[in-house]
Amino acid sequence: MGIKSAPIYLFSDQSHEGVEHLPLFEIVFTSSSPRLEEVDAIIFTSKNSVKALELCGVYWQDKACYAIGEGTAAAIRACGGNLLFTCKHSYGDLFAHELIPLLKDKRVFFPRAKEVISPLFEILHSAGVTIFQEIMYETLCRHYAPVYAPAKNAILIFTSPSTVHCFLKNFSWDESYRTIVIGTKTAAVLPLHVKPIIAEVQTIAHCVALAKAL
Repeated sequence: MGIKSAPIYLFSDQSHEGVEHLPLFEIVFTSSSPRLEEVDAIIFTSKNSVKALELCGVYWQDKACYAIGEGTAAAIRACGGNLLFTCKHSYGDLFAHELIPLLKDKRVFFPRAKEVISPLFEILHSAGVTIFQEIMYETLCRHYAPVYAPAKNAILIFTSPSTVHCFLKNFSWDESYRTIVIGTKTAAVLPLHVKPIIAEVQTIAHCVALAKAL
């Protein structure tokens, strides 16, 4: 008989073939309806910020759009947005520094989550960018019974700091777990004793490929 491979658990808002999918959080959108008449540009740091503007019914597609990561860029394009720039990194601080020269003399709107980790707004504001922000959605943890906890020796894939936070609210950490994270911001919120593998390419597909190779 062959050796049974370790189960792989993906903690994300999207599933992936060949792994166990356990959605740990849900997105709740606000009823905000921002006024964009005097806005020249919009900064998008997630697909949820794109969806938030779509849900609130304001017309934003004629504004210059700046995206963090290919997933967010794809969401903008799918909605008919005027995408001008995509940051290849998925870190808000790096994104902010790349945006500074691009946003000169522009009036910028930042639709954001209730809780953010990166100082993107502060970096741009300090650099003299005319920017205003509005909370458009928040992340709420789902609740699971202990029976849903990953099996011993499982490989865990965390795709955001929120997934780590919600996992620890639901389950105890087993020392046999191996861990893959999508980036350094996610790694930073893991328990101190956990030594994760940090994906070089910040996509779920790459994280899953890493897990299957272990």
